[in-house]
Amino acid sequence: MPLPFRRFATALAGMGVALAAQGGLPGTVWHSFSDLGNPQGTFASNPNSGASVMVDDEKWRSPWPDGSRFIQRDHSSQGGDETRLTVRKTSDRSVLVDQVVDGYLASDVRASPLAAHQILASWGKSFFAPRGSIVYDFNTQRLLYATQPSKTPDALDWMPDGSLLRVRPSGEISRVMLGRGEQPITRLRWPESRVPEAVHVSPDGSKVLLQLAAIRDTGSVAGVDLWMMNVDGSQLRRFTKNDLISNAFWSPDGRYVAFVKDTGVSCSEFSCRGSCTVWYAEATASNVVAVPPSGDARQFPLKRPDGSMTTMGCPMAAWTR
Repeated sequence: MPLPFRRFATALAGMGVALAAQGGLPGTVWHSFSDLGNPQGTFASNPNSGASVMVDDEKWRSPWPDGSRFIQRDHSSQGGDETRLTVRKTSDRSVLVDQVVDGYLASDVRASPLAAHQILASWGKSFFAPRGSIVYDFNTQRLLYATQPSKTPDALDWMPDGSLLRVRPSGEISRVMLGRGEQPITRLRWPESRVPEAVHVSPDGSKVLLQLAAIRDTGSVAGVDLWMMNVDGSQLRRFTKNDLISNAFWSPDGRYVAFVKDTGVSCSEFSCRGSCTVWYAEATASNVVAVPPSGDARQFPLKRPDGSMTTMGCPMAAWTR
């Protein structure tokens, strides 16, 4: 069984010592994968040994970049849509923040790499309404920034200095300095006329992963893949080539990229059902297919409660320091 919450810090420290000795993958992988015999919850795992500790007994908790705290979202539509945001300390689950915001905040909550009281998230008036991106400050309980909700919203992510990288469907890429304006960087023509679905900035701010979706004439998604480029828009290249990407995560040292490969990304008119797996590859790779025979990507090991081994499955939540 997972270790009690109060022993989380000690357990992770032990995992870190083993990691340093092995010289393997850095950091900690957060996930909510429930294998047969595993309880439901959010777990933090050593990416080399697969040893895990339970962080919370519910799924879909989003951690801060250093893993010291995490956020839980509880959406309610009774009497008007609102989302309750509770930030807890990872070591003992003590509550640090407990606030309610109007509307629906999606699961892609990302904390600022500098300001622990600021988060970036997708927001809509309701679950079904078009969404935009917002930066919310827990200290002032106010919005610091917001983009226009749209069926094809802009994609944003934090830069290491606390600014934002903004990528628009039109191909415009800019840097947003909160409270100090916006600076254009470049404009690109998206490969295969795709649309940016998400953007993931490397830990050092030099590289960018673009999650680009191919859209059918009907408006449905035909497939999603990852492209890599420098932050100035140069040297754009295809990183994955399977059209099944639903999320991606940089390793803390920027050497690897983990990604979720989900056959439900591309839906027919009748079904989105399929399988979901988590893989990782070196950030220098290109055209990664991520199937066992290809050998171009690997999966994280995971130790079951009975000591047997498997590979980590979906959903993956983060790759923290």
